[in-house]
Amino acid sequence: MINFSNNHFFQLTKQTHSIKSIALIHKNMKPGGVEMLVVRMVKWLSDNDYNVTLFLYSSGGPLIRQLETLKNVTILVDEDPSDPSINMWLATKMLTKRFAEPFDLVYSFSPMSFLLSYLVPAKKRMSGVYHPESYKHESVSSVVKFLKLIDPKFYQKLMFMNPSIKQLTEEAIGERVNDTIFPMPLDFCSDTKTLGNFNSRRIVSIGQLSHFRTYNYYMVDIMERLIQIDPEFTYHIYGTGQGEDDLRNKIASSPACDHIFMHGAFTYEDKKRALQNTFCFVGMGVSLIEAAGCGIPAITTKINDPNGLSKGFLHQLPPYESGDTLNEDKELIFVEAQIEKLLSSQKEYKKISRCDRVKAGEFESNQVMEKFIREAEMKPYMIRLH
Repeated sequence: MINFSNNHFFQLTKQTHSIKSIALIHKNMKPGGVEMLVVRMVKWLSDNDYNVTLFLYSSGGPLIRQLETLKNVTILVDEDPSDPSINMWLATKMLTKRFAEPFDLVYSFSPMSFLLSYLVPAKKRMSGVYHPESYKHESVSSVVKFLKLIDPKFYQKLMFMNPSIKQLTEEAIGERVNDTIFPMPLDFCSDTKTLGNFNSRRIVSIGQLSHFRTYNYYMVDIMERLIQIDPEFTYHIYGTGQGEDDLRNKIASSPACDHIFMHGAFTYEDKKRALQNTFCFVGMGVSLIEAAGCGIPAITTKINDPNGLSKGFLHQLPPYESGDTLNEDKELIFVEAQIEKLLSSQKEYKKISRCDRVKAGEFESNQVMEKFIREAEMKPYMIRLH
């Protein structure tokens, strides 16, 4: 059992906040997109003098190491190797908090962590939704029933990564929700540094290898045509997942196999190296935004799409979107045509790079987190970030 607390190492004068104490509740800190969101939030909150308690209700994970030495941060976790759905030691620990001073804000990251958050006293309670089917999965139906039983208006406390996830969640739970957008807070290269290179022929995709992420598969076909235009083209795939074997087989049988590289699992440092000297990025989500924020043209993709269609470059999407969207009015363009557009001229390449970088600024850590705190201090459940 681990109970890290660093408060006694730092005796700094704290600023006055309406919100001072924040509890974050999540399953574990194994590598993943939401887990990196937790890391970024905790680091920012620590840097800005908030007191943070992180409850990990299943087990620990390697990303804990990034948080252990931060000031004003307490981590409550039982390193249970069996990785249970809910660790009873931690649940009991949360219950004991009911007799303590309520947290100014309790924030959770999934339906289960939202339900568990009601074990902890809070002056304000909110929960983020980061997957389009978070409240649609059959496995969470009982969790949602309990949430409704405990708090019939629980859905008014939800925040959403983007408008598409908001709409899908609304449909899943059958209730009108608040217009509350909390995008991923991200950090990018400095404004003076650009990783995109018009003269490079290196195309990159980063993310979990899932069958619904069809871009990894059709990019193999696109590469067969691109190497006819310029044999210097290469395609670099970072990630692992259940679609890995099928993808390897497709690459092995392709005439472009010598130009396509699967790099497997990656760390944050691997990701930074992967984006160096890149012609363009193809994909969706956090990695797409990070690439755009470093000056790399970012071509968005659609899920479950075998035809290689795109809704454009990142800057052509609606606010806070970073991939597939529910905006059906948007004209679809082939990913291959987007690559050819970048090849057309260096002037066009630089223009798209600049526009994508500006768009990525919507997700810049300081801007997003300052809005998060500012809106969390407003009248309960009237949080609007756009």
